[in-house]
Amino acid sequence: MADITTNIQNSINQTGLNTNVKQTGQIFKKQPQPNTKDTISRDKLDLENVDKFINKVMNELSGAKTKNQTNKILQMVKDTKIAPNLANDIQNVAKLIENDESIQNNPALKDLALKLKEFLKPIADIKTATLNEQIKNSGVMLEGNLKEALNPQKLPSSINKLLFDIKNLSNNDLLDKILTLSKNENLNDNDSFLKLKEILKNEETVLLKTLNNSNIKGLLTDVNKLDNISKFLSKFQINIENSGDKVKLYVDKLQDFVSKLDNKINSLNTNEKLNQISGFSSNFKDLKIALKDIQNTLKSLNNIGDEINLVKSFDDLLDGSNSNLQFKLQSAARRLSASLTFIDNNASDASNKLKEIKHISNQLKIASNDIINIEKNNIDVAKIISSDIKSTLLSIQEKSAGLNNSSQINQISEKMLSQIEIHQMVSSIGGGIQTYLPYIWDGVDGGSIAFKQGKRDRYYAQIDLNFKQYGKVNIMVGLIDKKYIDISIATAQKSLKDIIFNEAKELKSSISKLGLIVSNFNLKVLSKNEIAAKFKDFSGLEFGFDKKA
Repeated sequence: MADITTNIQNSINQTGLNTNVKQTGQIFKKQPQPNTKDTISRDKLDLENVDKFINKVMNELSGAKTKNQTNKILQMVKDTKIAPNLANDIQNVAKLIENDESIQNNPALKDLALKLKEFLKPIADIKTATLNEQIKNSGVMLEGNLKEALNPQKLPSSINKLLFDIKNLSNNDLLDKILTLSKNENLNDNDSFLKLKEILKNEETVLLKTLNNSNIKGLLTDVNKLDNISKFLSKFQINIENSGDKVKLYVDKLQDFVSKLDNKINSLNTNEKLNQISGFSSNFKDLKIALKDIQNTLKSLNNIGDEINLVKSFDDLLDGSNSNLQFKLQSAARRLSASLTFIDNNASDASNKLKEIKHISNQLKIASNDIINIEKNNIDVAKIISSDIKSTLLSIQEKSAGLNNSSQINQISEKMLSQIEIHQMVSSIGGGIQTYLPYIWDGVDGGSIAFKQGKRDRYYAQIDLNFKQYGKVNIMVGLIDKKYIDISIATAQKSLKDIIFNEAKELKSSISKLGLIVSNFNLKVLSKNEIAAKFKDFSGLEFGFDKKA
């Protein structure tokens, strides 16, 4: 396999991208200012090249065979800057929309511009809760948040069970009617449940009519009784309260039922044509043998004289496997059901479908009580879509067609979306979360924040900032055992290091007030390249992350 780093670099060269750090964040060759017609055509070409670059990265990743190869690709992607100061670009798009003369005819787009401005918060307003929301809504987590909100596992178990049972219906006609119902977008959840109940009721009426007109209706009911008796015995437990008299009473009732069923079978009129069908004759013969076996088993129980041995023998019958009483009853039920299918297939089919409808109807009653939780999920989805910056940018692209400067708005939006998707790619490959700095900071020309969970209750954050006056700074923070905090800071200029050093005491004091212990605090001056090399993928931990005060 060819060297992966070389392949990626060749791809960058072919697509016109340049990640050379000397270009101070601009990755496009001869990148123009964003207020000329050339900008639009150049940006359009560049964005097409970005798509090629991303596709190339994905192909190389699929071929990576070692962690080292994957890390090289990951670093190459990290170094790619399409919109290095994304917060500034958001401001520009909002201004372009608001200053467009035709905005008055597009109130929906005006609202989207306001959302962009709401998302932009000054760095001075940063708080823990606000930071969480800013990162959550930065676009990097849009698909993940939507997937989580729409995850079936978040639905109540009763509704999951209902959906599962419907999916496994053997009644295709009924399933088609339910699927048609699901396509009706005008129905809310409550109305859908009511319509489903109506569909089940109508289907039940039709099936009952078929069953009631059959001569084998009583025997089909006996199939259900055999199944229910078997299920009851599977849950039956012998205890002190189950005296010999109670066991004998139950055995007598069971024996009476099986005896009457045997008489019905023997008096069943089967014609010569039916008897010639091998499937019917073999099942019918096995059914008689099974009923005879059950009768003999029950008769032997009744012949036991003393109470203790009766209870013990009954318990032994329930504890067996292929020879236990439940198995014999189930076997008889299967043979009877198969035989009745040959006698009246329509009635047998109606009986089976009615059992399905009864089961789903019961589950529907339980699930109906949890409709409110479905509605809550829908609200969550709407909130995610309305507050997420990526979703907002996509909506702006869709709705800005009528504006005078729509091409410029779309190009800047596309660049921002591409940068967000690169952050998403890095997050996915690196196994953490990386995003741009979601704040307005006049003194900073772009930055990124990344979070990752380590082993043994360790959590790490990495902050990369590029100050206009002081250059690059990298901050690594580690939280260990939810108590100890390690901080490592590398600055490109000594002047910034001196400022941080002079404020270090106040910083440590503020951290201590939060109930945390600063176990390590390291501050160094490194060149821009040294910082990039030192802090790859949450490395550089030798600065003190593995030590405690």
